[in-house]
Amino acid sequence: MDLFETQRLLIRHLEVTDVDAMFGIFSLPEVTKWMGDGEPLSQELCAKWIEVSQKNYATKGFGASAVIEKASGEFIGCSGIVYDSERQEPEIIYAFHPSAWRKGYASELVPAMLNYGLTECGLTYILATIAEANKASAHVVEKAGMKFVTEEPNPDGHITLVYRIEKGK
Repeated sequence: MDLFETQRLLIRHLEVTDVDAMFGIFSLPEVTKWMGDGEPLSQELCAKWIEVSQKNYATKGFGASAVIEKASGEFIGCSGIVYDSERQEPEIIYAFHPSAWRKGYASELVPAMLNYGLTECGLTYILATIAEANKASAHVVEKAGMKFVTEEPNPDGHITLVYRIEKGK
């Protein structure tokens, strides 16, 4: 199911047939470096991610989604609003294949995904958690109107920056 489009991107629900494309992205250490424990994902974990996302669509009305480059029809990444297991609060996520980096896709996608979450999904706020060293992502969410809230230390000694946007602000 298509969720929305931007000028160059189509955002849709993840499908079982996306597993190979997801694995092609999330098996790359340079992509997963800023995600979760930083470890690349197996094909099985990508399949599980799709399964969980499909359950989230049915129970929450939203979840992780496929990002398709309209010009080529290629699956170039994932984005969405998910509930962080540690916080139980809605959080925006996004990641792209390295071939899609430095093309402005994140700056195009993030405001649209935030708008989708706050208007279509009925959320009153959305968080973003970003590794302190990931300056590019911090810039993207700030540009999209998210405000810095706090720094949180991680067990590994790194810092996570927490951003927030609220409906109507």
